[in-house]
Amino acid sequence: MHNNFIKNPLNGYIYTMLHNIKLYNLLFLIGVIFFSCSKEDYEAQVPTYISINQITLTTDYATEGSASSKITDAWVYINDDLVGVYELPAKFPVLKEGNVTVKVFAGIIDFTLDQPRGVRYPFYDPHVEQLNLVAGETIEINAVVSYATSATFSWLEDFENASLSFLYHSDSDTVINKQSVDVKEGVYAGQVYLENSMDFFEATTVGLTGVPRNATPVFLELDLKTNEPVLVGIYTDSGQYSWFTLNTATTWRKCYVDLAGIINTAPQSSELKVFFGIKEVSALFLTNNPEIYLDNLKLVHF
Repeated sequence: MHNNFIKNPLNGYIYTMLHNIKLYNLLFLIGVIFFSCSKEDYEAQVPTYISINQITLTTDYATEGSASSKITDAWVYINDDLVGVYELPAKFPVLKEGNVTVKVFAGIIDFTLDQPRGVRYPFYDPHVEQLNLVAGETIEINAVVSYATSATFSWLEDFENASLSFLYHSDSDTVINKQSVDVKEGVYAGQVYLENSMDFFEATTVGLTGVPRNATPVFLELDLKTNEPVLVGIYTDSGQYSWFTLNTATTWRKCYVDLAGIINTAPQSSELKVFFGIKEVSALFLTNNPEIYLDNLKLVHF
């Protein structure tokens, strides 16, 4: 009994020590493995950098009009996976290597949306390029986009032809005149000028048919310079529907206005007209002589 009393605590002590040593060794081994893997994984994540300074639009002038654009963002896909949306100019890391297919879609500011960043413009086809990504290297992409072959242009007006494609409200105090002093591009642009006694201007397109009403995008594109806010909307068979006000701009500004929202909520119509104008009502004009410059107008849809 005395021997058992001495032996048992010693055995328990030895057992406990061996157990602790095994546990320590196991934890040490796990730590070594974890540290080694983490270090290797970390060292493997050396990115390739892609640089995109700008995205350029090209057009067939005869059928698509001017190549005037304001592309603010690049939507970048690699092997059809979105890797990011980047404000231009951009330089960004990519954790991929080897041969890949890069697609760069153009992002624009839709003036009808209350958001600071661009949306992917549906009417521009992407820039597509095959690249070999090498870790640590920087690849520059000179992105060029064009209109999709399925894009339809219901209306084009660049002021370069002898006649202009506008109609006017019966009460409009003035019309759009061609001038060559202040143009966005080309030889001519349109100008609206209101004398002190004038308080209303409104122009429309001719009646347009075939404009979709199935919630697909319908964009009015234009280059604008104005010292008064300009109201944009549509006419249908049932009346006039105002949509959006373009604010003043002291220099030429490219505007993209999605009209789908108002087109789809207005009653069914055999044709529609896009209008834009200014009117002095309860609030006075900002200036004594409102002046609007217009160029490169087009209505685009699928």
